[in-house]
Amino acid sequence: MVKSKLNEFEADWAAMPQVEKEQLAKLKNKTILISGHSIARCLCIALLYLNETKKLNINLIYCGDDNVELERRFFLSDRRDIVCGDFNSLSELKGNFHKIDAVIHTGVCCEPLPSFAESLPREISAAGAVCEIAKTNGAQLILLSDSRIYGKARRGRVYAENEYADINNLDASCAENQLVRTVENYFNCEAKEKGLSLTTLRTGVVLGAYSELHTFLDDALQATADGEPYTLHSSDRRYSFVYITDVFRAIVYAITTLERGQAYNVTGIDSTASVGMIAAILHDVYGDKAKLTPGNNSDHPYCAVSNGKITTYGCPAAMNLATALELCVMSRMSDLSDLKLPNTHDGRLDAIQKMQLAYLLEVDRICRKHNIKYFLGGGTLLGAIRHHGFIPWDDDSDIMMLREDYDKFAEIAASELPANMSFQSGKTDRSCFYEFNKLRIEGTVFATELAKEHRSINIGIAFDIFCHDKTANSKLGRKLHLAATIFTRALVLNKWNKRKADNGSRLQSAVTNFFVKLFPLRFSFFLMNHTISFFKRKKNAKYLYDGMGRNVYNGSFDASILDEVIYVDFEGCKLPVPKRYDEYLRFLYGDYMEPAPLSTRLGCHEILLCDIGKYDALNQ
Repeated sequence: MVKSKLNEFEADWAAMPQVEKEQLAKLKNKTILISGHSIARCLCIALLYLNETKKLNINLIYCGDDNVELERRFFLSDRRDIVCGDFNSLSELKGNFHKIDAVIHTGVCCEPLPSFAESLPREISAAGAVCEIAKTNGAQLILLSDSRIYGKARRGRVYAENEYADINNLDASCAENQLVRTVENYFNCEAKEKGLSLTTLRTGVVLGAYSELHTFLDDALQATADGEPYTLHSSDRRYSFVYITDVFRAIVYAITTLERGQAYNVTGIDSTASVGMIAAILHDVYGDKAKLTPGNNSDHPYCAVSNGKITTYGCPAAMNLATALELCVMSRMSDLSDLKLPNTHDGRLDAIQKMQLAYLLEVDRICRKHNIKYFLGGGTLLGAIRHHGFIPWDDDSDIMMLREDYDKFAEIAASELPANMSFQSGKTDRSCFYEFNKLRIEGTVFATELAKEHRSINIGIAFDIFCHDKTANSKLGRKLHLAATIFTRALVLNKWNKRKADNGSRLQSAVTNFFVKLFPLRFSFFLMNHTISFFKRKKNAKYLYDGMGRNVYNGSFDASILDEVIYVDFEGCKLPVPKRYDEYLRFLYGDYMEPAPLSTRLGCHEILLCDIGKYDALNQ
């Protein structure tokens, strides 16, 4: 299996954690030809990994210089989902497959090129074969290019897709700029002549831990990992960077979503920087371990580019430059005991987790006093089993109850909570339309993308309380109940957040949007709550479901799983979990003992505003 042969850094980018499940699902059963060099090889590994982990059933054809090494490492000859060859075999592929849906050519994208004369014949030959295959199959054609296409950039200039440096400003000795521009021009001519559907993605400098991609920052990153001094060849220009997972994200979107026949720049979040800014970021993360000093000026053939177009067309970047650099440095460390998580929450995470533990102990006290059964839930349950405490990068807490206990807790919580905590529900906060209840810490602010739009509600640091409700015993009844739950939740969330439903089905989205406009928000909220609790009086219910949480799409599970409670260690305390936690966690997460991809260990929320007030003393 591919998965078993990847280290933690390779598995991180192979999992494509920044690509939404809905987008990946659109690749299912497609046949995709990938040709090129380092990025092509990484993309091929990632799609094979997703075939194993997501059951996408993608048929792959890979053509590249390192196909022999790829076959040797992963025993590709034993797999049915891939065929390998080299560039010379591209022309032999015509008609060998029933239908190729997409052709992805990474070509010279971010590849160091020895000379124009040496590289040009090989690249033009490969480009010609790729275009012919795309024409023969009527396949979508995606070309990866890079920011060298724009030429020798002027100082301070950031280039959009239709802006180029003066051709006279292109250094005649720079083979890299010339070759990238020649290859892309060739593809455009072929697309026009053959009527091909060509989408061009122009990346910044592509970074990737354990990807064997090479950049002009490699020596500086290695020196930082080793704690050794290094003199940077500085420049008065800025460059745009992008982590390999954001390149994969753009490729998937190019296949599934982006408007075809366009060129798009692909960069990371806040990822246009000078070499001096790179040194400052590394020093900020690693302190005196990053011993980087500026040296002589030295320009590189890349430039700064704007990713505004691809963002506007629906594919925003997902990873920032600081995280990308840190992953690259960590992957170069000889002693992985030094491996640490990317900085999160501006140094507040320890204090937030201490506050969350205090929450849990208060809830435990109240529930014991009133004989209310509850369990740790979601990521908090996972943390209890896998880490004996919080997941190290998690910033919230979840508990779960059955309906009778959930309603009982809602009745007594306000009178039992200490003064610095408040109970939040649709009844206690008329501006709040969450489908589940929360506890909040007063005097704090914790604003996610959702919360910033609803400043009239309490947006203090939160603790989520979920209910696992009864559902129908029959398969058809459960299916209808689940569909009604998803529909009524969509009515509330889209109305509340002033957005249109878009679930991939035009008909379903149109129906949902019609009723979003038709129903008042308060009525939709009433409808959602009654749908979720529709079976609460049902006797002998055999199944439960997570109608309030993110796991609603997992469907139902055996109600007996939540019959019994046991207590486990959690941050030095004993807290309740289901006795059959293994079955429950496998239902939620599959192989739950395997940590999330490294780059996602940044907390499950995108935090826009965090203020922990007087609780900052918990950091000390």
